[in-house]
Amino acid sequence: MVTETSQYFVFFCRYVCSAILAKCLIINVLRLILVILFFIAFLNITYTARHTHATMMLTLGVDLYTVSKLLGHTNIQTTQIYAKLVDESKKKAIDLIPNIS
Repeated sequence: MVTETSQYFVFFCRYVCSAILAKCLIINVLRLILVILFFIAFLNITYTARHTHATMMLTLGVDLYTVSKLLGHTNIQTTQIYAKLVDESKKKAIDLIPNIS
């Protein structure tokens, strides 16, 4: 008794099926690329939000230790990166004031 399986069916209509399989393959590759791009965008948005939050807290005068604990940093040197950015922006703001001497 002979049973027909999909394997034999693919060989039977290989020209039609190969076009369908190629289309499915292209669609799946495009879906994978789209998922990867969304994941990268999500990571970038998350990082930017954390960075903005830390910078704004330091700009508003919250102490470095508190910001470090809010961000979950185990080492305060990691948080000092944000403090250096705030210090640089303060220096630029001070440099804008004309010298009155």
